[in-house]
Amino acid sequence: MHIKKTVLFTAFLIAGLYCKAQEPVANSVHLGFVTPVSTQGRLAKEISPVFSLQALQGVNLNNKGVAIAGLCTRLYGSNRGLLVSGLANQVSGSDKGLSVAGLYNGAANGRGVQVAGLHNQKAGNGLIQIAGLSNYSRYEVLQIGGIVNSSQYAHYQVAGLINIARSVKGVQVAGLVNIADSSDYPIGILNFIKNGEQQIGIQVYDDASANVLLRTGGRKTYGIIGAGAGNEQKKTVLQMEAGVGYRIPLNHRLRINTEVVAVSKTDFIFWKHTQSLRALLGYKISPAIEITAGPALNTYKYSDSKIFAGNYIWKFSSRESAFSLTGALTGAVNVSL
Repeated sequence: MHIKKTVLFTAFLIAGLYCKAQEPVANSVHLGFVTPVSTQGRLAKEISPVFSLQALQGVNLNNKGVAIAGLCTRLYGSNRGLLVSGLANQVSGSDKGLSVAGLYNGAANGRGVQVAGLHNQKAGNGLIQIAGLSNYSRYEVLQIGGIVNSSQYAHYQVAGLINIARSVKGVQVAGLVNIADSSDYPIGILNFIKNGEQQIGIQVYDDASANVLLRTGGRKTYGIIGAGAGNEQKKTVLQMEAGVGYRIPLNHRLRINTEVVAVSKTDFIFWKHTQSLRALLGYKISPAIEITAGPALNTYKYSDSKIFAGNYIWKFSSRESAFSLTGALTGAVNVSL
């Protein structure tokens, strides 16, 4: 088996040397272990092969075809093809192809696609970055990061935890926080948008409970988070709430705020969960103060509504579980921050 592998690799080396002798350097095949132990030797950083295969580490000028390395690849020029390395790719020039690395991709600029297990870094403009941990770029059409995305200008950002940008033309989606100077469509629990809108208010519900809620977001979408006091089993319990909302302006004072939220009540022994879809009519009595009120559809295991108790739109019950869909009312007074 070892003899067969040795013969096969020797054949690759001979083929590479033959291609080097017969074809122009720009169309050559580059085979090797680690620079300069390869068919191009110390001239590797001056050539642009169509195909490059390196057991460990490879160096080329440009890649216009396929370049594969067991550990890492360094291009002193640009990438226009497929670049695949077990650990890292580094492109000194522009990357307009596809770069795939187990850990890290780095490039000066280029509207290509970067896919990395941990981090993608692009100093200039780009197209798509996908990373298990984080992405950074000056300008990117799409960033998908497991934890963090950072870009000065972006169209779309999707992150497990945090998105950071100066200006976002499309949508920001984060599991926790979106940060931007300008972003009309942030979707996250906390959205710190410089030209957006932040409100704090007191929300009251028809089951005689109330929460202090923080609403943060852009001109259109916003996140909701807060806590307060609820009633359960004839005692006061902690009530928590989180969700997202969308604003529909009617005129400079009047608008409809549609919200989807999850509400939990607990005394840390039992837990009760409710999901709610709201359509709240909002009226700004001043630039800083808004009052809202409107109907909601709630899902309950058991309804605590003082107004709609016993009046279900739909319900199901058995020995093991119970579920109901019922109407509700809610209202709030909100103050802009």
